[in-house]
Amino acid sequence: MNVMIHDLGEHFFQNPGDDFEVVNANVKAASCQGCFQCWTKNAGYCVYADAFQHNGAVVGNSENVVIISKICYGGYSLAVKRFLDRSISDCLPFLTFRNGKTYHADRYKIRRNLTVYFYGECSEFEKETAVEYVARHAVNMGADTHKIIFAERFEDIGVIKL
Repeated sequence: MNVMIHDLGEHFFQNPGDDFEVVNANVKAASCQGCFQCWTKNAGYCVYADAFQHNGAVVGNSENVVIISKICYGGYSLAVKRFLDRSISDCLPFLTFRNGKTYHADRYKIRRNLTVYFYGECSEFEKETAVEYVARHAVNMGADTHKIIFAERFEDIGVIKL
């Protein structure tokens, strides 16, 4: 399974293929409340029954994760960040060391690839911040590889590829 997460709203029309689940992060859904019941009580599922309830399983079972986000201060847009916060259950509450740093242990044993498309104007410092941010996110989510593509406008991205 593969997943594409975007903040482009309902007007996003590019179909990356039948093996992709396309997730519009701009839907009405609760923000993560930090209750950690997805770790301690529901084993991978959020207690809030809305569009993001199964985010952890969606991301955790995906071999390829593609994120399309407006760049905001060197990170993901609010909608994409909210989606990813609600998918924290793709890992376990236990800690492990990777690359000399502390990260959460993987819940799912699938190794994934992360591709991030950032669109919007940004400074060089914001780009540098985004590169480091995505690299750390990739390690935390158990990604073997990651890549980042920057574009000033979404229309300049072209065809979305892995």
